[in-house]
Amino acid sequence: MINDLKLGIKMMKYGHSAKLSFVASIVLMAFGLVFSGVSMLVKFSFPGGYFIMMAVLLLLQLISTVNASYLVQTSPAKKKLQTSVPAVVSVTMMMAGYLLNLVTVGVASLCSSQAAGAVETACNQLIYSAVIMGVIMLYYGACYKKFIAATVGFMVVFFIVYQPMISGELYWSFMPFADPLGNFALTALIGLIIILVSGLLEYLISLALYKTPISKMALGSNLRRQM
Repeated sequence: MINDLKLGIKMMKYGHSAKLSFVASIVLMAFGLVFSGVSMLVKFSFPGGYFIMMAVLLLLQLISTVNASYLVQTSPAKKKLQTSVPAVVSVTMMMAGYLLNLVTVGVASLCSSQAAGAVETACNQLIYSAVIMGVIMLYYGACYKKFIAATVGFMVVFFIVYQPMISGELYWSFMPFADPLGNFALTALIGLIIILVSGLLEYLISLALYKTPISKMALGSNLRRQM
């Protein structure tokens, strides 16, 4: 797994428009962390987890642009580069983003003037972030092979997942402990498990679609002309 992670990170450097993607990812990550903090201090229905997920996705797509190259397509390591490597990088980066979000939300909830309900709000935000990260990981596992079907499925699932946030409903209100920190820790752990399970499913999806040709619609116009 460590070797797969190192290889995936190395591949990003050679992805299409790598520098632009790195800069955009940093900006999106900053927006996500700010929104996560603000959502704990004031009523705000758009969680930072969405931006954090997009920041990670920008970096993951760099691996896919490399995988579309002739060099990878003819490589004996093609299967590994298109299945286990993206999955390991995806899980690692999503968990890193989730943990950053966890720290931001935790600190902001402690600073909130409404400390009594801050933990429940924080837990709700964390679970939403984990779920939306899981959804995008499943999408990433399929979109470069089955772009139209994966995109339609993603839009439907995303709307279903996001709808409660629009209406102000809670995703997560399971608070079994009297100690708020215990509830916060339990929610954080469950969020990490969601990401891990999603990573496994992403890997299985990519494995099942391994022999399917890469969809040109999933690539930019410059890359499509090169294929």
